[in-house]
Amino acid sequence: MEGVVQGVGFRPHVYRLATSIGLTGVVKNSGKGVEILIEGHEKLLLKFVRRLRSRPPPLAVIERVVTQEARATGLRSFRVVSSRSTEIETLPPPDLAICPNCKAELLDPTDRRFGYPLINCTNCGPRFSIIRSLPYDRHRTTMSKFDLCRRCNSEYHDPSNRRFRAEPISCPTCGPRVWYVKDGKPLKTSDPIGEAAGDIDRGKIVAVKGIGGFHLAADATNEDAIRSLRNLKRRHLKPFAIMAKNLSWVEKVAYVTESERTWLSSRSSPIVLLRKRPSNPLAPSVAPNLDTFGMMLPYTGIHAMLLRRTSSPFLVMTSGNPKDEVIAHRDREAKRKLSDMTSSFLVHNREILNFEDDSVMRLADDRVMMIRRSRGFAPLPIPSPVDVDGIMGIGADLKNTFAIGKGNRVFISQHIGDLESARTLTMMAPAIRNLGKLIGASWRVIAHDMHPSYRSSELAQSVRATRMPIQHHHAHLVTSAASNGVAEEALGLACDGTGYGEDGQVWGFEMMAFTPTSYRRIGALLPFRLPGSDSAVLDPRRAALSLLICALGGDGAKVDVGLAPRELNVLVRMVETGFNSPMASSCGRLFDAVSAMIGVCRSTTYEGQPAIELESASSPAEEGSYPYELTSSGLITLDHRPMVRAIVEDVVAKTPKGVIAARFHNTLVKAMAEMIRTGAETQDSRRVAVGGGSFCNSILVKGLSDELKEDGYELVMPNLLPPNDGGISYGQVVIAGARCN
Repeated sequence: MEGVVQGVGFRPHVYRLATSIGLTGVVKNSGKGVEILIEGHEKLLLKFVRRLRSRPPPLAVIERVVTQEARATGLRSFRVVSSRSTEIETLPPPDLAICPNCKAELLDPTDRRFGYPLINCTNCGPRFSIIRSLPYDRHRTTMSKFDLCRRCNSEYHDPSNRRFRAEPISCPTCGPRVWYVKDGKPLKTSDPIGEAAGDIDRGKIVAVKGIGGFHLAADATNEDAIRSLRNLKRRHLKPFAIMAKNLSWVEKVAYVTESERTWLSSRSSPIVLLRKRPSNPLAPSVAPNLDTFGMMLPYTGIHAMLLRRTSSPFLVMTSGNPKDEVIAHRDREAKRKLSDMTSSFLVHNREILNFEDDSVMRLADDRVMMIRRSRGFAPLPIPSPVDVDGIMGIGADLKNTFAIGKGNRVFISQHIGDLESARTLTMMAPAIRNLGKLIGASWRVIAHDMHPSYRSSELAQSVRATRMPIQHHHAHLVTSAASNGVAEEALGLACDGTGYGEDGQVWGFEMMAFTPTSYRRIGALLPFRLPGSDSAVLDPRRAALSLLICALGGDGAKVDVGLAPRELNVLVRMVETGFNSPMASSCGRLFDAVSAMIGVCRSTTYEGQPAIELESASSPAEEGSYPYELTSSGLITLDHRPMVRAIVEDVVAKTPKGVIAARFHNTLVKAMAEMIRTGAETQDSRRVAVGGGSFCNSILVKGLSDELKEDGYELVMPNLLPPNDGGISYGQVVIAGARCN
């Protein structure tokens, strides 16, 4: 059996199935997956195989079943035997949220694991975060230092028990423990979680060690506590994730669809972006200027117990890290990184080998849009339509993940983060080494972004392999197409903030006809200047001024976007002369400009903020749009100037910001659809790939999907991968693999 078949209760399942049918044999983990030697009457053997294929364990993913005849040896029973390490073909399992059975035991005063926060079983608990190597056995995990007590050992070897061969099995007698540290000293208490809950109730911030790293926890209903956390983290406006006590409490503060409810309660337990209810008890500073909350449910025993002890059913659970660094996952590291933010640490001594941030997703008409793919999903591979063996994709500089190809699978790492931080860069090498060792992979080619100044490109130069530069937006589109099994030529639209174009210009609104090996740029946004280059990314007013001058000439500088007169004069001169003002065809900067023009967001404190706030400001009921022009002289070009002039008229007329924001979105949807219809005249495919961070916007995705559906086109987005730069490493691997074959 190949696939996700280790760490998911597969061997106990096989044992119970075989013995119920009356078969004898052996089952074991191996480097190739799960190997089964089964003996019995032919009809019973066929029945066994049928049932195994059709009813695998709930957490298993069977990719391939290989059967062959063997000579009977007269086995008299069925046994689970120790694993043997061979060439690794199996898939490393992701970490899993606490299951209902373990949660019930945790809260049952009669159960021997009552109140034991590190509870787990075959169906839940740590996996990827503790694995050193495969096959998946206890001695190859960080749990190897904990010897099983008599009762745990009995459960571990009892085929009828839910913890049969549960490798992280533990209990209060023999397992890791939890304690509370205050002001640098362990607190002498039998109730560390109660002490932590008490501090949170008093408005304090507590660092909590979970399954993949530390969170900073605070009462999400306490405005003073949240403001303090923002100041300490230097995170001025970026929304915080909220962990709610249970689903009922989630529904008190947010609207939840059936699909969103399913994902919240799933074993991957991601953060799900949900639409806010207008009246709710959460602190205004939790998610300022937005119409959504990022919500999740307790996914470990520690979280579940903490939320049962706090007065508030809502806790902010934000990554325990300084700005732009990876999540802290080791105790000493956490103390060093987080001591300026808190002196209270709820810790345990189950070592985390592979750090993991929380995964984030949103849904648009039940379509899953991954924002960040990490805990609960990493490092599960995504199939590739081409052979990618021996290829690594180093990813992008923002929202970095890396990816490693093996056969026809691409293994994507956990979320690494932004590579601006030197500390984050230093975490790349061990993360690459750990994943490579775990899946038994090596690489001869390393694919990287063609931008010569990207830190990821510099990092690629330090790896001993043949380097292959990949165009940024080509990688985005291949991620969308290939993750859905599309390998033939297709049409695609890539929209984001910045990508290095083959002409040396800033690209970011690109329509392409592409395959995994090549692309043709056939459409783009009319370029405009970015005064100050990278400074324009942090100051949306600069992009707004440039767009206004582009649309209105000298009169554009008379439109107030919040610039002081002296700064305005300098920037106007830069736009007019082109000094330090590169041309850009960027969807992200277009969003920035409009957000600043109408006064929604005029300064950026986190990546994508102007666009995110503009989406939140949009009035859902507004159906109007603005004029635009499409021209075609070799390149299908979207001319934004008619739209900008109409927006200015609405601003002067004091039209509500929400109406203008909605009309802007509606205009983009119509323009994108028309560009695609025009470009599709030369394409046979009815599937259109989209990618890039702009397609994390649910208004664009839903609107464009509806528009294209009317014309018989299907919108293709990354399959359980982020459309933003977090998914680009997959596309890099597929492109490099296709070019090498």
